[in-house]
Amino acid sequence: MQNEFIYGRSRLQVTLPDEWLGEVVHPRPVVPVADATVLIAAALADPTGAPPLAHLVRPGQSVAIIVDDHTRRTPIQRILPPVLAQLELAGVAREQICLVVALGTHRPMTRAEIVAKVGPQVAARYEIVNVPCTAHDQMVYMGTSANGIPAWVNRAVAEADVRVGLGMITPHMDAGYSGGAKIVLPGVCSEQTVNAFHTASAYLPLNQLGRVESPIRESLEQFVAERVPLDFVVNVVITLDGQVAHCVAGHPVQAHRLGVEHARATFGAPVQRRYPIVVANCAPYDVDLWQSMKGAFCGDLVAADGGTLVLVTAAPEGNSTYPLLPTYAGRTPSELKQEIEAGQAQDPKQAVGGIQFGMLKQRLHLVLVSEGLKQQDADAMGIAYCDSVEGAVVGAVEQLSPAERMGSVAIILQAGIVLPLAE
Repeated sequence: MQNEFIYGRSRLQVTLPDEWLGEVVHPRPVVPVADATVLIAAALADPTGAPPLAHLVRPGQSVAIIVDDHTRRTPIQRILPPVLAQLELAGVAREQICLVVALGTHRPMTRAEIVAKVGPQVAARYEIVNVPCTAHDQMVYMGTSANGIPAWVNRAVAEADVRVGLGMITPHMDAGYSGGAKIVLPGVCSEQTVNAFHTASAYLPLNQLGRVESPIRESLEQFVAERVPLDFVVNVVITLDGQVAHCVAGHPVQAHRLGVEHARATFGAPVQRRYPIVVANCAPYDVDLWQSMKGAFCGDLVAADGGTLVLVTAAPEGNSTYPLLPTYAGRTPSELKQEIEAGQAQDPKQAVGGIQFGMLKQRLHLVLVSEGLKQQDADAMGIAYCDSVEGAVVGAVEQLSPAERMGSVAIILQAGIVLPLAE
């Protein structure tokens, strides 16, 4: 049996004995639309739960268009022209429009990344705000939400008369699904706000991947509605190979929920049973350790209690953005929770990531296969490291009895985006 893994910018050939393979987990085939431009225009013309964008704005108003960053595959370059055309139709001047990059806790985008994301003409003609969450002087306090999250928000978004969010909807390990109001929180909020928001993830009892009723989703939508109302969203659902399959537009909650239905149909992968050995290739979201956690939570939904989860990630940026995560992952969840509650965590978000990883370690044996992450990273995390997928699987299979080895391995080729659905 040979499988080809997407591995960073290259491909990785993995060969295993046929008799070990139980299942290759992948979504049902989805046919992308022939013309994404027509689909996006149709969604804008008939939005869900809101009037058309051109009817929401008036001449003289300032508009902040929030776009996701380089870590997301949203085809912003295709969505922006019809959105800008709607604003022009409403009489909004180009000088009153700014594009705000929703970095969350990620690094600022390079100029080349911005041009690739929004297109050269838009990049040259429009103001683009590319401010990290640590730029506290660029944040505005907008009160505290009823659920206790202080609202420090990017000034360009806070002071805009109209706010429009552009993004995509995929399964998400905390919020159930990405998209919708998530473009605001954590997208354009300060480090202080993001940390307060992510702390709640430390107390999630279950893997929330694909759960639209996730407490985190409810919390962020409450925050945005109360403190930083989002007037309009355009969200796409893309296929595994990056083509547009669906588009929704309109109200940040109602349109999002319609998009979630499309996302579940697009990314949902039927799974026959749980397996003692699961190989989760973290592509396409595998730029670093933090992103690769999505693949880990996908694999968690397929692996049996006490089983082995092999995480395969190119991680070309290693853990440079989140340098404390391996150390946090190596500690116990209870210890980290106490540290967070006492206000002693050096980085609450990374500490929460450590808690989530720690909870996986309590149920599963984790093995890391990576070029960007090394043996010392795995040692810090308290998990095993292997130079190859084949070596990791052989080691896990040898722990099984001969009778258990037949069909013991499940492979998830794109665990960073797939949603396993148990039959």
